[in-house]
Parts: sequence; structure tokens; C-alpha cells
Amino acid sequence: MQNIESIDLAAIPLLDHHCHALRRAALSLDAAAFRGHFSESSDSRITPHIEFSLFYRRALRDLATLLECAPAEAAILEARGRMPLPQYAHRLFHAANISTLLVDTGFRGAENYTLQEQREFLPCPVMEVLRLETLMEQLIVEMESFTKFEEAFREQLSDAREHGIVAFKSIAAYRGGLQVEPRVRDEARGRYYALKAQAQRDGGLRLSDRPLLEYLLRIALEEAARQALPIQFHVGFGDSDVDLGAANPLLLQPLIRDPALREVPFVLLHNYPFVREAGYLAHIYGNVYVDLSLTIPFAAQGGTAAILEALELAPASKVLLSTDAFSIPELFYLGSLYARTCLGEALEQLMQRGWLDPHDTNFIARLLLHRNAQAVYDVA
Repeated sequence: MQNIESIDLAAIPLLDHHCHALRRAALSLDAAAFRGHFSESSDSRITPHIEFSLFYRRALRDLATLLECAPAEAAILEARGRMPLPQYAHRLFHAANISTLLVDTGFRGAENYTLQEQREFLPCPVMEVLRLETLMEQLIVEMESFTKFEEAFREQLSDAREHGIVAFKSIAAYRGGLQVEPRVRDEARGRYYALKAQAQRDGGLRLSDRPLLEYLLRIALEEAARQALPIQFHVGFGDSDVDLGAANPLLLQPLIRDPALREVPFVLLHNYPFVREAGYLAHIYGNVYVDLSLTIPFAAQGGTAAILEALELAPASKVLLSTDAFSIPELFYLGSLYARTCLGEALEQLMQRGWLDPHDTNFIARLLLHRNAQAVYDVA
């Protein structure tokens, strides 16, 4: 990846519309734990191989440049431990030129800084994206009956925008896939009590029961339509428990084209290796948007190709970039850096091939890095 000098993308702020919270213990990591943040695998046998991934090798060099140390794992670990995490994170976020964070609060919530805590030490506004499945699981544990559970779920969603929530997010792809069937209340109710008993027995719940999940997801989608809230869907690769074949965005078409959900913006997150499929959906449906977080930076030099694939069919006004960073500040910095780098390379190639006029490139870069997200989520 090589910076494109003709396009000053470093000066364009990134509206990071999909990311996660910083972890309190983010600086107290040994080499293996630090390295593990650069792979989506949960298999410990992968750990010694991560240092040979293109993403990690490039990351060490770029972090060393920023931290003014040797481009070696040990030197970076030593440099990152010299200051408290709030000060260190502020430095990396400032270097990343991130204008706003839209944070999915449903990932490792107990281990992370709260949104308010992050607002106190990060150099940008921090807003909330509500992860639906986490809320479902929490309420199953807390509510005594299905009736009270459903009422509480509807109530928490009904005033989401008033409480500062800027979008909903679903990880249905991790819980059986993206094919969402119509469900009736009695069907969902029939599953509830067994799941509640399981949650009480196990001390928690990972909701993967499709009738209940799909019934509740429909409620959330209708609430998103009422409040004009976007909904993010995880698509494609991610944590190692995803069934990749069931995470193809084409499976969402029945929901996308449902007349009742016509005004709901569907933001398809990540999309690797289904970038072309997502681009097709954004080309066909006015309420579909393509995000390339996680694909960039994890796909390394493939990030440039992913942007080019998305732009084959999707208008530039329908493609968004973000970091999907989590836990450690380095991922925010690197995700932002490589989003701009890959975008610069893609725009340069499109100019060379005659598909873009040089005067278009800065405008399109601002769309992908900032303005599209600003419009979709209605944030400053």
C-alpha cells in the first residue's frame, strides 16, 4: 500500500461509523495477546503465524513510525506501555484523524470503558449503536415472563433515538445466518421459557434460537422504520464461529425489499468475501449501503481491490469506510490509515483507467470517508 500524493486523504476526517469500545486492560498485554488482536481466529495455534500475515508485518512498521521506535514487536510493546491508556489512545486517535465514533456497545461490555469514560479522554464525539442480540439476551435473564420481556424490549427500542442511539445492529449472521423468516408471537413465546431456564442454569445466554430471534428482529426493524434509524447487519467474515455460507448479504433481500421496511437504511458491514454481492444490492435498492470495515485492514493489500469491487456497481454515495476497531487503540489508527491508503490507491487506478476525472477524486474520497456516514446516520 502506498500513499497517493496527488490526493491528500490524510486531511479528510474519518467518521468511524462502526467500531467497538476500548478495553480497560488494553495496555497490559504480552506479545501473544497483542498479536491476537490482528486475527479473527480463536484458535490458539494461529498465534505464532500472525506475525507472518501481511497486515501484521505492515502494522509493525507503521506503528513504529508513529511511536518513534524500532519496527519490532518488543519495541512497540515497550513504547505503548510508557503512558496511561487514556493518554496513549488520545495520541493515536488524534493521529488517525477520526472525527466521530459510532460504537457498538454490545461487545465485551463488562471489560470495556463506558461511552462516557471514552468521551472524557478521546478527541472526538462518541455515540452509541445498540446491538440487538445483546439486549435480547440481557432481557431474557431479567424478565419473569414473555409478556414482560416483549414489553421491555419494545420499550427500550421505542425511545432509542431520544437516548442518543444512532443505529441498531444485528449479529444474526453469527446466530444461524442472514435468512430471516417471518415468525408469529406464539412461536416465539413457546421458545422463551426454555431459553430463560437455560440462561438461569448457565448464568447467561447466547441467543441462537431462530424463531425467537427472528420474531424480535422483526420488531426491531419495524421500530427502526418508525424512528428512521439505520440498522447495521454483520455480513461475511468475522469471528471464527460465523457460518460464512449463511452470511451472504443476498439472503437479506426479502427484508430489504419489504414495503414496510422500505425507509430503513440497511448498512451491510464488512462483506468480505461478498463485496460484489453487497455492491449489487446497493446498486438495486435505494436503502442499502456497503461498508468495508474489517475487510480493511485485515485483507491487507486486498483492501484496494475491495473498494474497486464495491464501486463496480454501487454508486460512490452508497459506500462507507470505517475501522471495526476494538479493544486496543492501534486498530483504530491502523484501520483509519489503511482506509485512506487503499482508497487513495483505488482512486488513482480509476483515474489511470479513465473512469474518474482527477477533479472527482477528492469529492469521492470525502463521500466514502465522511459524508456518506454523516448522511446515513444523521450525525454532524
